[in-house]
Amino acid sequence: MEKFIERATRYPLEHGMLSVYESNTPSKDIKFYFEKNVITIMSKGHKSVVANGERYEFFPGSFLIPERKIVQSVSIPSASFDNPTQCLELELDPCFIQRYYEEIQQSKESRLLLKQPDGSSQDRFFLSNNTALIDIVFRIYARRLLEDTKANQMIITLMLKEMLLIVFQTNGLFLLLENIEDTIKDPAIQKCVQYVSNNIDGKITVDEMVVIAGMGNTTFFKKFKEATGASPVEYILKRRINHAKMLIKKNELSLKEVAFNSGFNSYEYFCSMFRKVEGQKPSQFRKAMLVLH
Repeated sequence: MEKFIERATRYPLEHGMLSVYESNTPSKDIKFYFEKNVITIMSKGHKSVVANGERYEFFPGSFLIPERKIVQSVSIPSASFDNPTQCLELELDPCFIQRYYEEIQQSKESRLLLKQPDGSSQDRFFLSNNTALIDIVFRIYARRLLEDTKANQMIITLMLKEMLLIVFQTNGLFLLLENIEDTIKDPAIQKCVQYVSNNIDGKITVDEMVVIAGMGNTTFFKKFKEATGASPVEYILKRRINHAKMLIKKNELSLKEVAFNSGFNSYEYFCSMFRKVEGQKPSQFRKAMLVLH
């Protein structure tokens, strides 16, 4: 039988990758580095992890989002041929996380479904013994071991959403949101995107974004389109409409108030742009939301 410290078997998912890491050889101080915040659980055995001078023991029954972008030291003290360790790792597409996060954010119950920042310092990793989370990951693994069909992938996607909804109600949410932010690599463009977020209900100008980016117009437009897939004007409009949809779903403001709270200077222009982006009038969208609720 082959000896190995860490062997990976990878299972592509429609919205990410499931990797199974196994070891049948004891090891000490193996260096690991996570570029993104991934989701891991121990299936068999035990790992001892040291990160930033802190040690924690990783046993079955633990759901872990490890610290990212630092070198971690991992020891596997008890792996053997007869009793190999096994760890499951889920790396999800940040765009999938973002779409589902925004879907929940736009619901009337968003404050109940999403963990709200409390001003405390950001956790560097997330560790939980929530049995529901662990059970979902095992169900995803079992489903993925079946035939790789479209139907099975759709079922796995539903399981991923079930898992994310639970994580979104914990501090793990803020770690996963970091993956979304990382989809824009250019720090200058990240600042511009943050500027849009901070001023979504007020005045936003492309000229100000150019100044924030510290680039010439031509370079800025090119880099912004590469990073976001849209021109600055298209991006601002999409973000304003998404914000408006969130307010409409909460059903606390009139449509005119929604328009002005989403940064539109004219209700008529808001209605026109909403229809252009969503294919229906704001009033039709509100009516559909009321039926759903």
